[in-house]
Amino acid sequence: MNVMKIKLRSMKKISGPSYIGMAMLALSVMLSSCNKGFDKMIPDSPENTNDVNYKAPKVLYIIADGARGTAVRDADIPNMKSLLANSIYTWTSLADTIKNSATNWADMMTGVRKDKHDVTSDDFAGNDLANYPVIFKRIKEVNKNMRIAAFATSAEFKNNLTTDADVSEVYANDDQLKTNMVNFLKADTASIVVGQFSGIENAGRAAGVWDNSAPGYKTAIADFDTRVGELITAVKTRPTYNKENWMIIITSSHGGKYKLPPSEDDKTLFSNTYANTFTIFNALSYKQTFVGKPFLGNFYTGSAVRFKGDPEKVNGVVSADKSVQFNFGKDQDFTVSIKIKKGSPKNTSSGQYWYQWPSVVGKRTNVGWGGSNAPGNPGWDICLFYNRWRLMQQGGQDNINGQEIPGLDFSGDTWHDLCFVIEKKADGRRYARLYTDGVKGTTGSGSGDNNNISKNDWQLPGIPNFDNNAPMRVGFAPGEIDGDKGYINVQLAELRIWKKALSEDVIQRYACEPSIDETHPDWNYLLGYWPMTEGSGNVMKDLGPFEADFTLQGTYQWETFSDLICSPSNNNLNTLVPKNSDVPTQILSWFNIARQASWGLDGRVWISN
Repeated sequence: MNVMKIKLRSMKKISGPSYIGMAMLALSVMLSSCNKGFDKMIPDSPENTNDVNYKAPKVLYIIADGARGTAVRDADIPNMKSLLANSIYTWTSLADTIKNSATNWADMMTGVRKDKHDVTSDDFAGNDLANYPVIFKRIKEVNKNMRIAAFATSAEFKNNLTTDADVSEVYANDDQLKTNMVNFLKADTASIVVGQFSGIENAGRAAGVWDNSAPGYKTAIADFDTRVGELITAVKTRPTYNKENWMIIITSSHGGKYKLPPSEDDKTLFSNTYANTFTIFNALSYKQTFVGKPFLGNFYTGSAVRFKGDPEKVNGVVSADKSVQFNFGKDQDFTVSIKIKKGSPKNTSSGQYWYQWPSVVGKRTNVGWGGSNAPGNPGWDICLFYNRWRLMQQGGQDNINGQEIPGLDFSGDTWHDLCFVIEKKADGRRYARLYTDGVKGTTGSGSGDNNNISKNDWQLPGIPNFDNNAPMRVGFAPGEIDGDKGYINVQLAELRIWKKALSEDVIQRYACEPSIDETHPDWNYLLGYWPMTEGSGNVMKDLGPFEADFTLQGTYQWETFSDLICSPSNNNLNTLVPKNSDVPTQILSWFNIARQASWGLDGRVWISN
């Protein structure tokens, strides 16, 4: 390509919102360290010492519904705290964000998450527990003689998640459950004993808040701790205790409603009080290992427009005569990046930040697939796609129908950088590369494909040509949305378009920078640059050579922000602290049962320092 250097408007430096620290470097170091630690935390079996090798492994698994992790930490819990010297524990483990108990129970009993077991409602409708069963079934396949017992206060738990247990009983309340578990533990030979307690959840519902400020909730946590003490005593006074090697697991299925103080609200998954749980893995062979809340990045500060969907229809458009400057024909390489902070759509039934297909920036007449007949609906859009995003591209020979190219997950209510590159290679074909916070990757197109990540470039069909007469646009656009799940609620900033395919190294180094200047290695190729942080007015200035300003339309407002930038996605956060689906994997490891790839387990094993 002949290098056409762009003479930008005379300026020594383009400033943007303030940015504290080196977010990308810190995040890179954190994730690198996490990955190294993760490799070490997947042993074939738990660490054992010579004095316990001969002992029969046993598990007591206690589930407390509705026990918000940090509330438990701050409550009066002498019995649970007495275990910590020999425990791997955290007060910030994570449940699923979906607000029902059944989904989290299924995670805790199968070792896989909802995109596999398909338990998304309390009635277990449409579940796939046949293909992703409770681990009792897996254990019985290896050792059919292993005795398993489950005690519950929920008939749904008993009926759906204990069918392969040798003993399965349900009781009216926690007291009855505890009494029968204590009697059972004193003498029975079962290797696994599970108890599902609901008293804390009931107290939260009665108070309307899952916090110690509600006396009933605080008392319920204390009562649960007392019951835990009785269960531990029943284990330790067994006549065969000295010949047994017990792991005691105490955890909550989910948290509950509570308004965090502003100083504690980092807008990540850790601020979702429903997902906040606690987890204690206790065993005599464990050394005290505290798993704290990880470092999540630095803050990005400024002011940006809140872009909303119908009826507000907030967008910004570039005039027709200047929009043509952003057509790239059949051969020209180009790169687009933008900063985005997702809020919630109107309908959050599938998740707090789950969207179905609305565009947030693009150059097309309409979003979505458009017409399938020539000339179709040529152009490109960055769209929100479930918890991910996608590049929708269409137009040109043998590309009339277009393709959607799915990017990676990114969290809500914090800032992220989305970037795509279109590049023509030596074979004459055009390819796409997608980056989320500087991390390259595409995923599958289904709702459950977010873990199937490919690092390969995406070959575009035919001879793509995205040229059109549509205006360059940010924010709302008519087209392929899905009702309230397609209602955008986002802030946008730092839109940058280069007339070049930026290298992966450059993208990774600069993805989380809040502004750019002449020191950027591809400064001279910058075709358009909209900081979008003016803070007032109806114009968002283009500081590039064409001065292609956006004019705001619709019912809009400017909002100040100070939020994390490039914090890890929810999937990554789930690897940094224990999550519900880790418990079954921990249990299998305790019994030295090798995990089969065909089981598709999502959990990991945690070991002590």
